Amino acid sequence: MSPRPAALSGLTAEPTLATITLTWDSLGFDPLIDHYRIYAVEGETAPADPAESALLAKTVYPRFVHEGLDPGGETWSYTILAVSDAGKRGTPSAPVTATSQPSATATGTAIATIGEFDGRTLEHRFAPSSYSRIPDEHPDALIEYRDGADDPDTAWPYLLPGPGDAWAGRTAYRARWTLALDAAPAADHDLAVWLVDTTRLGGILRVSANDQHVTDLELPAGATRGSRDGDATLPGSTLQRCFFEPAIPAALLQAGENVIEFELAEGGWVAWDAVGLYARA
Repeated sequence: MSPRPAALSGLTAEPTLATITLTWDSLGFDPLIDHYRIYAVEGETAPADPAESALLAKTVYPRFVHEGLDPGGETWSYTILAVSDAGKRGTPSAPVTATSQPSATATGTAIATIGEFDGRTLEHRFAPSSYSRIPDEHPDALIEYRDGADDPDTAWPYLLPGPGDAWAGRTAYRARWTLALDAAPAADHDLAVWLVDTTRLGGILRVSANDQHVTDLELPAGATRGSRDGDATLPGSTLQRCFFEPAIPAALLQAGENVIEFELAEGGWVAWDAVGLYARA
């Protein structure tokens, strides 16, 4: 008679912005494991015997990423059990609780922003689907935006093309954002870069501040739908949102005019949700 799977061990939760990644120790081959069942309850307490209504997902791998969480931060408790190929359920694991990393948009003070952090591209120029106009309007592959003088609907196209985009000349486009600070900051700031979608090519979005390299953001493979669909919050949307919030060192910022530049150095277009510079609380 096939035995029941053992209780899982080594369950850990790694919180990041808008996601919590679960990992655990893989079980052996006696019995063979058909799948793992992940149960999740919002809050700090998970029941020892989870109800099926709390089933979040099933997976054959000892890893699961809980995506789509509120960027402001969410707390979830998880319990996982294994099911054998004979359909026998193992003992639930000990629960683990984690809180996703809160966004700078929720914890910081906005210095300047372009767009609304709402999962939509619709406030930006040419959205939701007139991307073919971008090369004509920006033949030098440079988009310039001045805080306080420009608006997203007239000066910030909803897509930033990249070398993988034949329709835009296979060029690494740059978006140059000029903003002012009243004084040189004493502490690092946070740059919120929220995207509604990317292409299946992924890519590299290079960030600089006042001509100094800050970081290269590694873009995930997306749904390649954000060039035609502008709202990732609609039920059933296939758009693949992603969030980046790198630090901008205080030493790279100055009193008066500052220039933050984005260059899509590799891959296909990115579809902007919003960008913002935030002082830390």
